[in-house]
Amino acid sequence: MKMAIFASISILLLCGAVSASNTEISWIHGENPPDFSRTPENPTTADLVHFTVPTDVFMNQWAAERILGGTPSLYIDPVKREIELWFQGPADESPIFLDPDPVSGLEGHFGPLEEGTWLLYVHFPGTIWFDSFEVSPPTPLISGRVRMSGGAGIGGANLTFSNGGGSTVSDSSGFYTMRVPEGWSGTATPSKGNYIFTPSQRSYLDVISDIPDQDYVGLTVPPPAKDYFTEYFSSGEDIFDLSNRSVMFTPTTDGSFYSGSQQEIKQLPTDPAGGKELSLGDDDYEFVKLDDQATVSIFAHLFQGFYVGSNGYITFFEGDNGHSESLSEHFNTGRISGLFEDLNPSGGGLVSRKQLADRAVVTWENVPEYGSSNSNTFQIEMFFDGRIQISWLTIEAVNGIVGLSTGLGVPEDFVETDISDKYPLLSPVLMNFTEHFSSEADTFDVSNRTIVFEPTTDGTSYSAFQKKITQLPTNPAGGTEIELGDDDYEFVKLNGQATVSIFGSVFASFYVGSNGYITFTEGDDDYSESLADHFGTRRISILFNDLNPSGDGLVSRKQLADRAVVTWENVHEYSGDGSNTFQVEMYFDGRIQISWLTIEAENGIVGLSDGLGVPEDFEELDFSKL
Repeated sequence: MKMAIFASISILLLCGAVSASNTEISWIHGENPPDFSRTPENPTTADLVHFTVPTDVFMNQWAAERILGGTPSLYIDPVKREIELWFQGPADESPIFLDPDPVSGLEGHFGPLEEGTWLLYVHFPGTIWFDSFEVSPPTPLISGRVRMSGGAGIGGANLTFSNGGGSTVSDSSGFYTMRVPEGWSGTATPSKGNYIFTPSQRSYLDVISDIPDQDYVGLTVPPPAKDYFTEYFSSGEDIFDLSNRSVMFTPTTDGSFYSGSQQEIKQLPTDPAGGKELSLGDDDYEFVKLDDQATVSIFAHLFQGFYVGSNGYITFFEGDNGHSESLSEHFNTGRISGLFEDLNPSGGGLVSRKQLADRAVVTWENVPEYGSSNSNTFQIEMFFDGRIQISWLTIEAVNGIVGLSTGLGVPEDFVETDISDKYPLLSPVLMNFTEHFSSEADTFDVSNRTIVFEPTTDGTSYSAFQKKITQLPTNPAGGTEIELGDDDYEFVKLNGQATVSIFGSVFASFYVGSNGYITFTEGDDDYSESLADHFGTRRISILFNDLNPSGDGLVSRKQLADRAVVTWENVHEYSGDGSNTFQVEMYFDGRIQISWLTIEAENGIVGLSDGLGVPEDFEELDFSKL
């Protein structure tokens, strides 16, 4: 953008210029000239382009047009791709406006424009301004309406598109539009105070064209009850009910409040093996200083260390050896109560700590209550991003306090949180991740489906969900062909610093096998699908079968900004029978997505392997029932 001020300049009329079909220009009233501006900065062929132009301050519109030479006008030359703003004379000789009504600039719009490089050219006595800009084809448009079930629109609803998609707000009638980047993948989430929406979220994969009719139906709800994130198990009728559960508290942006979610578990999220033992006596505590300037937080307060209490809690401002669980004790300091109860680690069990790359972890294993031989195992994880996770396995104590405390005393309006009922229950963490289609009675049944494996916080296990599809999530067109023979494999090195992972192990490369799998530590040309072979190395089996890409079909790969993708298209079995199209996406954040379109093979193995051999307790997972 360039601007120059001259004492005077003659008026230029573009030959052959034609008036734009959608143009508008008007005076800006007031004594404060606007800045030169043009929006949007990067317009598309679907946009109106808005502008403001300053002038001197004139007594009124008539005086301005007399001095500047006429009526402000816009012309568009579609051949030269120029937009000209100038004053078309002659000016009116007789005063139109006699009263003072200062004007100081112009505003308006033009467009939409054709694709290409355009020049906005403004000139009148005293001013030249020219601005070159590109007009591009529009990116995909996601649109819809936010409304009540009866049809009334909900205005002012925020719609947030993850992964760089942007955000927008519904208009007064509930309509919204959002342009997302070409090939965008992510989720769209509506929100507005005192509303819940159905669906609560929409997922998108590789958006390359407009998607209309993405409606959300709202239901008004009363303001949520205040959550104090604390439950007190205090009597024979109110006994501990969180065994084999894990609760994640996720802070708001300012860290002053939390949302909660829970999962059923069969093992602690972080394996305490290899941690440092804390030698705690009865009614004791020990200070833990974090390494490498790491910090943990609670209710927006940051700490480089914390105190571990033998009685099942962590405090931050000071150590605490209180053993008599009560709400007044729980709330008298900043505290995380994993199981605030009169425990005695010196009587049995183990308390240990670990510091990992993203969190600090404290675990009480098989710790009895004072004067008892019972056993209680639980864990507190404090993530460096502010999240707090409390997990319980076997808890034989019937009383105790669990939850978070601000340290400001018992709230006047305190109502305990029924944690097992309050927070949404997420998909359970899976123990096995493999299905073997092995007989006529057990044929392949996940055609036109996609399954997403989401890793746990330490990456060593997964939860999963599936949904139906009509096309592969990532379009394989434009990918790099992998020339595989029968019973063959090829090594793929990722570009840049990208890495993929499986079961907590990170790799900058992988091997693509012609027989429908990805391996990581070594290439594999095995064609005889069996559980022993599948579990013999770290592997993603998309369709482990005796396939032959050298006969028909195509195997290709792509590396995108957030994932590596391998696709088998119309690949036949070695016998020549059938056609099989499937895809694996390995996201750089640890997620793994497997998708199948047409699968004519009846047998095969699909799923994930940690490479540790067939588990002793292996039970195959029915992916179609996720």
